[in-house]
Amino acid sequence: MSEKLIRFHFFFKAFVAYIVAHASDLMVSTDQKNDLSNSWIDWDEKFTSYVTPDTHGNGSVSDMNAAYEDYSPKAETVRIQIRDNTSLVLTGNAMLNLGIKSVDRNPSKILPPDFAPSIGFISMLSYEVRLFIFDPAHPSKKGKPKGAKFIGSKVAYTGADAAAPPAEAYSTRVPEGKTTISVLYPSDKVGKRMWIICYYMSPTGKPSPESLPFSIVLT
Repeated sequence: MSEKLIRFHFFFKAFVAYIVAHASDLMVSTDQKNDLSNSWIDWDEKFTSYVTPDTHGNGSVSDMNAAYEDYSPKAETVRIQIRDNTSLVLTGNAMLNLGIKSVDRNPSKILPPDFAPSIGFISMLSYEVRLFIFDPAHPSKKGKPKGAKFIGSKVAYTGADAAAPPAEAYSTRVPEGKTTISVLYPSDKVGKRMWIICYYMSPTGKPSPESLPFSIVLT
């Protein structure tokens, strides 16, 4: 089972429960609260099937990967909205349940790197593509360059032999903190070509130039 999905499950459970109980205090709209609540119900049902031996299989793995790519950005959008709301005073309990490690009301003006990262392939297994992101000028150097706090990425899918898609075809993914990233995909993407573009992000979310698209036919 995917450690990434299991970690997200426990985060999402606490996150949604806290949002539902404190939406008004956190200035989260009713529509956002209801959307997250419904998303959790669907996620929990799929997760139960995923972790139950009798129902765990390619179908449940595919369903979970698709759900993660849908619900993870939703949760991240609301989390950042709360974190960056300067009129809120967050308690330690709130920060714990919302996955907010710190609140900087005066974020630094650190700029992202002025160059694009490169993308290397690690593996493709069980509806998951693993990639490593590196500084092209120092390919053997581990970690992110100065100014980079996160790895941003966006993904698109085309036919196996299609040309690179236009910019509007890409969907932005949740930023990741490590230089090794994993992209989950559902079974209906098998046989298609996945395209991914990566970029560095500063602590305040400012992006670096984008990498060249990396592509791979999914199996």
